[in-house]
Amino acid sequence: MKEKKNETSGAPWWKEMLTRREANSRIVKFGLTAALLSSAGIVQGCGGDDDDEDVDRDALELQQKEGWNVGSTNRTLVLSNTASSDSKGSINWSTYLDPQALLKAYQPHNSAWQPFVVTTLVQSLGQASLRSQMKPVYSRSMEEAYSRGLGMREILLKSKNAGSTLLVVDLPGPESVAYGAALADVADPVITYDNWPHPLGVVHSQETLGAMLYYAAEISEKSAKRAADAPAVFLLDSNRLNDFSNPDTQFDNRYLAKLPTADKLVEKKITTVMYAVPDKSRTTELDDINEDFALFKDKGINVSMVTLSDFQPDPNATTTSAAGGGTYVHNTYYYGGGMMYSPWFYYHYPVYVPMYSIPSRTHLPSTSLSGSTYSPVRRPTVFSSRSVGGRAGIGKQRPTGFGRVSTRVGADGHTTGIRAGRSGSFGRARGGSSS
Repeated sequence: MKEKKNETSGAPWWKEMLTRREANSRIVKFGLTAALLSSAGIVQGCGGDDDDEDVDRDALELQQKEGWNVGSTNRTLVLSNTASSDSKGSINWSTYLDPQALLKAYQPHNSAWQPFVVTTLVQSLGQASLRSQMKPVYSRSMEEAYSRGLGMREILLKSKNAGSTLLVVDLPGPESVAYGAALADVADPVITYDNWPHPLGVVHSQETLGAMLYYAAEISEKSAKRAADAPAVFLLDSNRLNDFSNPDTQFDNRYLAKLPTADKLVEKKITTVMYAVPDKSRTTELDDINEDFALFKDKGINVSMVTLSDFQPDPNATTTSAAGGGTYVHNTYYYGGGMMYSPWFYYHYPVYVPMYSIPSRTHLPSTSLSGSTYSPVRRPTVFSSRSVGGRAGIGKQRPTGFGRVSTRVGADGHTTGIRAGRSGSFGRARGGSSS
């Protein structure tokens, strides 16, 4: 994809995405009545130019129009746990700073999953000043997630019906990328990251983007090994709903996860959704996918929750991987903590059919693990439909103010200021700040 000289103008790939957001943001003329202004979330500006208005704008649309660091062009991007090389020990990771190359690396092998890939975060690399600050990210928590992914990989390899199950991994962004990388030769990673980084972003999506750079070459290499009917693993960032409390010091780049509809899963002959969570402190799905999971259940799709902390290291099973410029030896974390315990997974989660016969329960070593009794149940959330009762099929909606930023707009319709990061006052916005 050729990069446009003016990065703040709408890019072709963005036009389709914009149509979904137009209903959520519009500039209302200054002369409307107070009641109409209130219903639109707009109030007359205090201070500044008399002709300016205060307008709530969709954060992502604002960044695409004004630049990824709108309102904070004097700030640098905070990026932790940077690495000098990628997961293969190569220093050629910069190849994947091209959004086209990075998307190709993460492209599902099975084209049936391509329509569900969310390209938003990757496309932020089209902004030159963001691209110049990006580096690979690697951390210990990512390595643990990768090791647990290797344990699930063993289960998928030994299952007859792996393709009938959809994996939904809901971990902090960098860890979900690492988990997907471990599975990338046996499962199709599907990225779902739907925001842009910002210097004051409440969601540090730059860390997720850095993790994608770290594993890009490895995932690209592994993609050729996937079977045509390989299962899909949807990679979510559990930080997408981070607390947002102070519009003067935070930029609200939160977003909702996007998953296939229940009808689409039935069409693709998916019989089970496996929802992977970090540990037993998570007992329900995150609020924004409650309705999705409830609809899956309504359609007869089994939804199970797998706790990744149940996958523990087996010191007798190791592989070697280049990491962070050196060599890092990581264990495969097996269900129950060892290869001899892993058959318990088929008893605790009867969603896969083992490729070969497994020992009976009486012949397996005892374990304290018992699987999960989770089943999705509709509950009131801030994303629930306004209709009382949450009737099936109504769906979810973004609450007022979610993923939006207070801006000041001049009489000509251009943004003249943005609130975030200016201690209550509006900093001047500058078009073209991404260059």
